[in-house]
Amino acid sequence: MPNIPRLKRRFREYVLVDLAHAVMLAETGILSPGRGAALVGALLEIKASDGEDFPWLPDSGSFLVQTEHRISERVGDDIAGRLQTGRSRNDQSAAADRLFMRDLLLDAAEGTVKLQEAVLASADMHAETLMPGYTHLQHAQPTTFGHHLMRYGAAFDRDLGRMADAYARTNLSSLGGAAMAGTSWPVDRRRTAELLGHDDIVFNSSDAGGFARDYIEEVVAVLSVLMSNLGRLANDLYVWHSWEFGYLEVADGLAGTSSIMPQKKNPHSLERMKALGGQAAGWLPGVMGCQHGIVSTDLDICFADDLLTGMGDATLQTLRLGAETVSSLIVRDQRMAEAAGVFWSTTSHLADELVRRYDLPFRAAHHVVGRFVRDSIDAGRTPSDARAEDLKKAGKEMADTDIDMTDDEVREILDARTFLTSRVTEGSVNPKETRSHCAALSKALGNHRDLWTTRKGAAEGAIEELLQRARKIADG
Repeated sequence: MPNIPRLKRRFREYVLVDLAHAVMLAETGILSPGRGAALVGALLEIKASDGEDFPWLPDSGSFLVQTEHRISERVGDDIAGRLQTGRSRNDQSAAADRLFMRDLLLDAAEGTVKLQEAVLASADMHAETLMPGYTHLQHAQPTTFGHHLMRYGAAFDRDLGRMADAYARTNLSSLGGAAMAGTSWPVDRRRTAELLGHDDIVFNSSDAGGFARDYIEEVVAVLSVLMSNLGRLANDLYVWHSWEFGYLEVADGLAGTSSIMPQKKNPHSLERMKALGGQAAGWLPGVMGCQHGIVSTDLDICFADDLLTGMGDATLQTLRLGAETVSSLIVRDQRMAEAAGVFWSTTSHLADELVRRYDLPFRAAHHVVGRFVRDSIDAGRTPSDARAEDLKKAGKEMADTDIDMTDDEVREILDARTFLTSRVTEGSVNPKETRSHCAALSKALGNHRDLWTTRKGAAEGAIEELLQRARKIADG
């Protein structure tokens, strides 16, 4: 059936869910010690196989039937048939999905932390690496490569926050919801939550049974936004990798060449990141379209193509590519600096100076500088050889104002590095602000790292304790 590959990818999660349920049945006395030991022992054998020799039944798409068949072969029908006591396939599958999504968030957070480490290290290194800033892909105002990277550092910091919020609503236990109404068996829902390392239970039995699965949409949305941010970063670097810009290069190991043109260095890692980031835009509509029509079954997303596994694989791969690409990036800082001030990108600073020195309205100063730039371009001049005479002429024509500056003053005002240090607002392109922002996000990253390390340790510790408890029960 089409969902067998999906079940194979969820093998670990399903077996852990079965183990937690069986351990709880034995601990509460719902199963006798002998039956509990036999059932748990059979499940431990299945777990140890990692699915390598698991006899998948091609005619059945339910993991419940698959595992009961295997247990029956090992210890008989009487024991195998008791695994589903106080449980439905609904809460079983919902529980496995929650484990899968929880672990995906843990891995994605770890990958994002590594990416952020690379971004912040590079941003700090390039806080003074002058380059043109762009709006509409046209020269706007000078910036630094470090300042540009920090806009992505800010985005990845938000991504880590979004993942942290989604994790709290994902790491909940569905077991005990049964089909949708709960069960008459005195199962201990909070014990199975503890055994699986969940923070709490999904309280409403119908919600737990898999009918209200909005946490899946939330996780997918969070990952889609993360992938969009990764794709936008890759797109910027991709454009600047071209010969026309020549601002940077990816490391050789992340590039390819042409089969016919030996001069080519194609930034394959950036192309892969761009492509996956673009595909991620369709993830949330795909999942929501599938789940929107759910009325009285939890099988829609199970029987549809396995979107979630591919999304997880793509996210983790893109994070690894992003971290390696940024950390090994070759930055052509001289080329960036040469391009930063050649196309009059500092003229807003000149307009500000006219307002300050001659008490002009900014709009009037804007008109004066606009005329000055046009006349300078027509005369073939650049900011480095701009003339105060041209500015004086524009001031008289456009604002009836006598502008008295020297050539050196005008050229200093138009200098790109002068522009950087003239910025005084928080978060500006001033290298001091970039480093301050970098330090703040480095501190925040430490908090993120601690949080996710604690969460991963708790989840892994709970699973290890579950296995130890299961072994004790199996040993009688």
